[in-house]
Amino acid sequence: MNRRNLRVTLIVWSRLLRQAVMRDLQFRSQAWLHVVASVGELATGILPVLILTSYTGSDPAIAHTAVLAVGIFAICTGLTDALITPGLRRFDSAIRRGELDLALIRPVPTFFYAVMRWIQPAELSKCLSGAAILIAASLTYQLDLRPDAILATTIWAFVGTVAYSTFWADLTLLAFWVRSIEPINDLAAAWRSAGQYPRQYFPRTVQIVLVSFAPAALIGSFPAEQLLDPSTALSLAPVVLIGFCTVTVVIWRRGLLRYESASS
Repeated sequence: MNRRNLRVTLIVWSRLLRQAVMRDLQFRSQAWLHVVASVGELATGILPVLILTSYTGSDPAIAHTAVLAVGIFAICTGLTDALITPGLRRFDSAIRRGELDLALIRPVPTFFYAVMRWIQPAELSKCLSGAAILIAASLTYQLDLRPDAILATTIWAFVGTVAYSTFWADLTLLAFWVRSIEPINDLAAAWRSAGQYPRQYFPRTVQIVLVSFAPAALIGSFPAEQLLDPSTALSLAPVVLIGFCTVTVVIWRRGLLRYESASS
């Protein structure tokens, strides 16, 4: 992407964001409904975690990780649900209805425009709730958070957010080959919720899947572990990021070729 295309892409994205904010302001009741629903979803998500942590025995680290994971999970999912998830859920219908043709003629990256044009700013309320949980947990448990731990958590939360977004995108791009993928979107959303629970709650095989193939743990429990005990695994973050993005790019290009040949 050259400098001109990057400038145009940033301008388009800023206008899409402004349009989304104006849309929410025009329908204030709908925006508040989204905020209430987001906070309610977070509350229903933290309740099972609190119940499970009451049976963790004498290991306080698991209880601390559980609450911190919910906060980090809320921040990561708040960002994706505001910027990326709405577009991924609509991608199936965009292909079936031919709306992708409109994205192909835009002077911006097609995948970027097709996914990012359905921004929902109200979902960012999850980020505020998640930040409040992190602050409350740090004060309640009197955690001594070191700068290197905060840095490692931030990096892994970013990597996990991108990794799971690309994983969800890979599933969504199956729309190039199958008739409808609506059940797959529901599956991706349901699997993502596993990220708010400590990995110790799952069998070893499931833990491996949660940090590799379907990286739900990278948007919650794994960054929370880094906040308490940063490890040398930080060196793997660029590898994970590049690997997941590369797979998505390959699937996108192959799917786009199929879409063009089908519409020609």
